Amino acid sequence: PKTLSEKIDYRADHLTRYQGKRLARRYRAFVARFADPSLQEAVAESYHKLLSYKDEYEVARLLTQTRAKAGEVLEGDLRLTYHLAPPVLSRNGADGRPVKRTFGTWMERAAPWLARFKVLRGTALDPFGYSEERRMERALIRQYEDEMTALTQSAASDAALELARLPLTIRGFGPVKAASAKAADMRRSELLQAMGAAPLQHAAE
Repeated sequence: PKTLSEKIDYRADHLTRYQGKRLARRYRAFVARFADPSLQEAVAESYHKLLSYKDEYEVARLLTQTRAKAGEVLEGDLRLTYHLAPPVLSRNGADGRPVKRTFGTWMERAAPWLARFKVLRGTALDPFGYSEERRMERALIRQYEDEMTALTQSAASDAALELARLPLTIRGFGPVKAASAKAADMRRSELLQAMGAAPLQHAAE
């Protein structure tokens, strides 16, 4: 099994590929502030998850990476189709979830170019950053940083550990993610009340 230091290194390396060295440094600096090893490990996992939300740039990077790996192991004229639900192009189905569309091989040319524009992520120039989901994801990061900062020198109580791990319960995309974020926020309020702390509100930008 990996040590905590090795786990932090692994996640920092991923954040470098995801966005760049600056984000990896931000991650390391925040995680290093926690004195209790158990709390530090919980923050290391959750904070990484919050920072590396899967947006359009990351999907493009992963598609490019997967296509390259497939080309290494499969022979012949490899033609792939891609089933995606881009927020700007998709509609919700009867179950409330985005309906996936099928895209052809032209995605293999577009994806590498889109992945390069990850430098726009989180800036005013990010065309995808104004969606409700992206605004929520950035708000969750700020909220987590503010609330966990108050616990940097605290012992790892059961409530503190659960609060630190709460982002791990936020899963899915679109309405599924919004619902799990709402459930996590309800539990967050309960935990903060039990700890005698007032919840911090971070409205979406």
